[in-house]
Amino acid sequence: MKKPGRRTVIILGLPAVLSIGAAAYLMMPTASAVPIAVPDPGQGQHGPMLALEERVVNLQPGGSYRYAKVGLTVELRPASADFYTLGGEARAAAEKLAVADEASAIPLILDALGRAVSAHGSAELVAVDGRATLKGELLRAIRGVLGDDEVLNIYFTDLVMQ
Repeated sequence: MKKPGRRTVIILGLPAVLSIGAAAYLMMPTASAVPIAVPDPGQGQHGPMLALEERVVNLQPGGSYRYAKVGLTVELRPASADFYTLGGEARAAAEKLAVADEASAIPLILDALGRAVSAHGSAELVAVDGRATLKGELLRAIRGVLGDDEVLNIYFTDLVMQ
């Protein structure tokens, strides 16, 4: 049996070596692959606030009221932990930028708000735990739009039955 020549080894081995090298390069972690976690705000701190327009939503039949006027503000997770240390104009600019980043999702958030509120009757919403139940549903719905990690909390700025 003839021993393979140097040329044969190079021709057959080069593609294998290149394939292994390319696979190893593609599997290497990059610095941008692991996002830096931004902590929740501490005592007396808050993230950027996305104030939504008030909405009048039809309620399910079977209660004293037919409509609910809902005002909502969404607290967003800032892009970096440095946001919590900003003050004055720097904080206002950072908050404006964070809110602008989510502007394209506002119609989806308002749709989620409408669906969640209209699924209830006024009797449910005026019950002792009705507001808390609705807040939990809205928080889940808005996190479904923006992402679980992007939404810190939501706050009612108005909730009036009409």
